[in-house]
Amino acid sequence: MQALIETIRKTTPERFDFDWLGRLVRSIKLEDLDLRGCIPSIEGMTTNYARNILLLNPFEIVVLHWPPGVESAIHHHEGFWGYVLCVQGEVENVEYTYDKERRELREGQALRVRAGGVLPEPDGTIHKIVNPSANQPLVTVHFYAPALDTLDGMVLFDAENGWLGELNEKATTASFEQDPAGFRRLEKDAFTFVPISEMRGNRTHRLYPLIPKPKSLEILHSISAYYSEQAETYDHLDQGSEKRRAYTNSINGIIAADFGELNPSRVLHIACGTGRRPLDIQTRSRRNYKMEGVDISLGMVQAAKERGLDARIGHWNEIDVEKSAFDAITFLYAFGHIPNIVERSKSLKKVFTALRPGGKFYVDVFNLENPNEWGPEALNLFEELELGNEGYERGDLFYKRHGGETVAFLHYCSKQGIIDLLESCGFTIVHVHRIGYVDRPGECLGMEEECGNLLLVAEKPYT
Repeated sequence: MQALIETIRKTTPERFDFDWLGRLVRSIKLEDLDLRGCIPSIEGMTTNYARNILLLNPFEIVVLHWPPGVESAIHHHEGFWGYVLCVQGEVENVEYTYDKERRELREGQALRVRAGGVLPEPDGTIHKIVNPSANQPLVTVHFYAPALDTLDGMVLFDAENGWLGELNEKATTASFEQDPAGFRRLEKDAFTFVPISEMRGNRTHRLYPLIPKPKSLEILHSISAYYSEQAETYDHLDQGSEKRRAYTNSINGIIAADFGELNPSRVLHIACGTGRRPLDIQTRSRRNYKMEGVDISLGMVQAAKERGLDARIGHWNEIDVEKSAFDAITFLYAFGHIPNIVERSKSLKKVFTALRPGGKFYVDVFNLENPNEWGPEALNLFEELELGNEGYERGDLFYKRHGGETVAFLHYCSKQGIIDLLESCGFTIVHVHRIGYVDRPGECLGMEEECGNLLLVAEKPYT
């Protein structure tokens, strides 16, 4: 660590900005970072964290050591900015906004940073840092400019009890778990708190970025776990949501009408789920073709088999499949779970190989440009958190249910992006449907509109 500090002292320009500091922090390799003797002791500590300031000029470097389950208070960064490097364990960061006129604290974006990941903290941030582990300590290194030789003037919020506190020069941490002498003022019932579950139209899920982006295999395991824990209730959840019911019914109807004309003999449903949708499509098509399925979740495959599908468990990209074997293949409500562009291309090429010449492929994607969905939010986070430096592609996001623990991955596609990808894999685009999801769910919308998800019908050419 001393070598890094000496390099910083020698090479930091007289004037530097937020972006420059970010590039510096991201250039630090954990294997080259020796923190022996720098990590403060947390012996006997269970409710607060320990700090050790290593540098104050040209900017501050401070090492924080967090016992299991400990979190900072919600605190306001006013007049300073910086970055947090996660060295050991995982960091959960939760942001907030505060309306002074309404005296209202509102919960905002949450994310998780793993060892080697970097968390930006712009000036004006209101947030808290949490060690989410129940049994492992957390070590973080914070880089701040200008340096904070004291915490004097920092404002803290206690969301649970409505306390607002302002620290003075005697404060040792950004926490209510310290000597009262560290506060300049304490106000009780100072504000009301609005959790995110009560905001944004009462969404059942929240965005939850993971930094850096996990490897593909870990993403696939999380997807399997996410759907396995819902297998017994998935149909109820699917049908219980008005927008999802209308959306999936509309797509099922479009595919069933095509199958009525195509009269296929063999159809494969990738990400077949519980088999409810494949069975609905067949029933509405009035055709008696063989239904086969593949799904990454064991619970889903078991439910699909009970509905008569010849279903297999596995990741589509990894299982064996016959060449030119299917008249039609569907990939519904799941293509975005594929971790990256390389894997998505591999998946489509495999679909192309499995189709007979003239066979049809049906795939729906969440629309990156839909203003009523997460796409624009994902793009904003991509820029704000500099996620391109953390392995993300534009349109990538992670999310979880309110109150849930399992985090799932989803990629949003632009219309031109998914068309280009299909064509690069050999497909001819037959039709692009725009189907309402959040707004006007289930309606077939005009292609000039921005809202709605996309259902693409593609064909494997005869030559």
